[in-house]
Amino acid sequence: MIYELRLYAVAPGRMADVHHRFNHHFPALFAKHGVDCVARWVALAGPDAPRFVYMMAYRDYAQREAVWASFYQDAEWWRIRAETNAGHEMVERHDLFFLKPNAAWAADAAPDEAVGGLHELVQQQIAPGQNANANTFLTERWLPMLREAGARVLGVFDMAAGAGMQKIVLLHAWRDAAAWHAGRHLIDAHAPLRAEFAAQRESLGTAVFQRAEVNLLEPAPGATIRAGLGRISA
Repeated sequence: MIYELRLYAVAPGRMADVHHRFNHHFPALFAKHGVDCVARWVALAGPDAPRFVYMMAYRDYAQREAVWASFYQDAEWWRIRAETNAGHEMVERHDLFFLKPNAAWAADAAPDEAVGGLHELVQQQIAPGQNANANTFLTERWLPMLREAGARVLGVFDMAAGAGMQKIVLLHAWRDAAAWHAGRHLIDAHAPLRAEFAAQRESLGTAVFQRAEVNLLEPAPGATIRAGLGRISA
């Protein structure tokens, strides 16, 4: 299966209008055309924050194309769009990514369990040519360390298409902002992790994880985010 992740830079003063569109207009329209929106957030911190962020799940690219072809042919969408835009575009810019589940993604909760708190979206740059080593590091060191620091892993993805292909995308949840802050301090002070990065630089000439783009998210009003993110078992 594939996921589509969209990050919207919303016009000033229009975030409530975006939430209204998603809560009052899109549920019936999405159901009609088979759009499976599995999560919605507001990015509280990160590039271009605040941003509206949402994720959709599909069996494959063919389903995605069929779903949106049907959606955009529906006159009801164009009526809703004009009505809710009210003469001014809500979204000033959007970033769109296609993701595929990474083999390291193991559930931290029952798929239907609602997960609140503070969520973190990380686009983790991987050193060129280091995908295999990065996946080993992710599975054996990084994800266990996140869990030790208090995070619940919601999703682990490979970037299939979008800006910066050499990336792993991580979604995890923290109990609250205080738990996130304490967890980040634990990670930054984690001596075995620092030693691992030093060993990578010594043996590979680089650390397998490089810069990362981080967004701190809260579930959007009216949205319930399930631990399974609509994932279809293979």
